[in-house]
Amino acid sequence: MNDRWIEVADRVWARRLEELDQTLGLVVGDECCLVIDTGITAEAGYAFATAVRELTDLPWQVAYTHDHFDHWFGTSAFGESAVWAVADGAHYVASGDGQRKRWAAKYRQDGREEEARRIGASRLVPPNCRVSGAVGLNLGGRTVVLRQVGLAHGDNDMVVEVPDAGVLFAGDLLENGAPPSYGSAYPYEWPQAVEYLLSWRPPVVVPGHGDPADYWWARGQAGDLAETARLCREVAQGFVTEEEALAHGPFGAEATAAALARCRELAPPPPEPAPAPAASPGPPPPVVVYDVFDYSVDLTQH
Repeated sequence: MNDRWIEVADRVWARRLEELDQTLGLVVGDECCLVIDTGITAEAGYAFATAVRELTDLPWQVAYTHDHFDHWFGTSAFGESAVWAVADGAHYVASGDGQRKRWAAKYRQDGREEEARRIGASRLVPPNCRVSGAVGLNLGGRTVVLRQVGLAHGDNDMVVEVPDAGVLFAGDLLENGAPPSYGSAYPYEWPQAVEYLLSWRPPVVVPGHGDPADYWWARGQAGDLAETARLCREVAQGFVTEEEALAHGPFGAEATAAALARCRELAPPPPEPAPAPAASPGPPPPVVVYDVFDYSVDLTQH
């Protein structure tokens, strides 16, 4: 697959990338545009910025859907601009340093030395505009909503809603073509967050990875997230075995195992069930109550 644009609504595009099957976004107004995520390296960011300039020459702002490296390591290509995110800059820098080392090592271990070098050399650009709750961003004739999600795929997820076009950019809350990542997730809260975000029934839903889809596809994946949460809860309570959960998890054994491990990491094990009461030898004997009358009889009278 070559990198390509998909126009999902009027002046709203998804950029499909071959690397990691990633999906970035672009929303264009009359006065400026919003770039949604920027790719895995500075070089990938430059390629994305060049592709954006093929569609518009308006000034841009940038939105990070969350802090995983593949969504923001390309931002240096976009120069000085407003960068919106839920977590603050200090969090992004600390998280980015660790991710840069880990992923450079992983690419090097996989024999992809050039990609490892690119990740290691990418300059990190932390956000400079904080999103708390929801922020309406006026692009000129069009307002997009940057919405804090709460605990879900991570602890700093953000979605981008384009109400006038009926488009929801969901980041990695939803993935099309691959199971969701539970490594830093909150499995019990995640499905509730997605259900809330889908309550306005957006006709088009753009995942963080994979092709754009519709509301009904997203609703189906929300159901699978809820089923995974239910299995994790039942394993913790002892109602089903871990082997059963792995065999029946809707996202497959690997993703279900990651969800179970994350639940164990987040919460202590449930308390031991109370012991059953000792068996009784039988019903107690009946209780007989006697009424005692105190009386005397005079036998001399006839």
